[in-house]
Amino acid sequence: MNDPHGGWFTPGQIAGFVGLLVLGAALGAGSYQAGQRLAGTGGGAVVTAASTSDTPDGRVLYAGNCAGCHGANAEGAVGPALKVAQGWSAADFRHAVLDGSTPDGRTLGVVMPRFAATGLDGAPPTDAQMDAIQAYLKTLP
Repeated sequence: MNDPHGGWFTPGQIAGFVGLLVLGAALGAGSYQAGQRLAGTGGGAVVTAASTSDTPDGRVLYAGNCAGCHGANAEGAVGPALKVAQGWSAADFRHAVLDGSTPDGRTLGVVMPRFAATGLDGAPPTDAQMDAIQAYLKTLP
């Protein structure tokens, strides 16, 4: 064998791999922090009084669960823009958010949480929460 690196990776390949890891970590951390800022939590624990309203706040739910990837105004960032989702039926919207499948049958990327399994804010999502998020999306430009 005439391989000067003994069959291992070249220094350039290792540097490229490390660079991708650093870039991925930076993007992930930035998206997480953006979501925290939009949610108003600032990275620390926040204790709030229980809401007396039975209607969830779609803006708050979106900021805490979606904005980190989809952008503050659903314009897209790590995840795609959500303009198309504004026209989906409530059932189609729920199916996409909860199960990761669009109305046309396309499976959403693996980065998109399947909120039926992961929950919203640590609890199983309710129809009212899904309706509130979709209603909020419809108010965006």
